[in-house]
Amino acid sequence: MKTRVVRAVLLLVLGAGMAHAQVGPVPATTDQTGLPGRGRPGLRPERVAVEVVGGTYVGLAGYFVGRGVGTIATRMMSEDHDRLRGRIVHNVGLVGGAFAVGGFVYAVGNMGSETGSFPATMLGVGVGAVASELLSRAVFHRRHYAELKDSSKRMWWLATLEASLPAIGGTIGFNSSRRWQR
Repeated sequence: MKTRVVRAVLLLVLGAGMAHAQVGPVPATTDQTGLPGRGRPGLRPERVAVEVVGGTYVGLAGYFVGRGVGTIATRMMSEDHDRLRGRIVHNVGLVGGAFAVGGFVYAVGNMGSETGSFPATMLGVGVGAVASELLSRAVFHRRHYAELKDSSKRMWWLATLEASLPAIGGTIGFNSSRRWQR
């Protein structure tokens, strides 16, 4: 049941973002002034790949930097609060990872004569992070984990997908708001 819900959420997120994107080559200048054409620029696969793959790795680095900041910030807490400290460290790591992904996707997307919306990018990162958390809870639940433990290749793919969902969401969010710079 949970797997079906996760699949439905992922398909909705991916479908909603891609419904607004135009796929095709980026046109050269189309008017007499040398400015890019009117409307939405074409979606370039190489840029999308850099946004997703680079965003995933930058997000992982941001997560660990955020965890380091959270560890330093909670260093003075007593041992009685270890559970709270662990949650704070984890949540600061998630925030660090989210802003690293969003910043990277936005920076790559804004290269050249195109621009987009940072809030839309961060909304996509947030939706991707929620989908990642749902996937994690559905798949890596104790009952399913026992089945996956023997198949390390399958676990690797699931962990990669889980880490990539915020970058995929951020890329969809940015490219849904993409336009020519003026």
